[in-house]
Amino acid sequence: MQAEIKRWGNSAAVRLNSSVLARARLSVSSPINIQVKNGQIIITAAKKGERKVKLPFSEADLLKGLTPDTAHADELALPSTTELEG
Repeated sequence: MQAEIKRWGNSAAVRLNSSVLARARLSVSSPINIQVKNGQIIITAAKKGERKVKLPFSEADLLKGLTPDTAHADELALPSTTELEG
């Protein structure tokens, strides 16, 4: 497959079509490693577990005791007058 490097914000990007991803056994959210060797860019699937970061708390810890009231789900933020100027 031949492709072209395009601008994506302040970065560069290459689009990979679905058949290339399927043949490489990758999907849109797959973690990958990128290396440059002898002037070639090499993309490989990241090994399982490389992506995970061990945090000192879990999602369950963060949500413990959270209710609609304590999450302020009943309140909507109102824009300030300075936000409306323009």
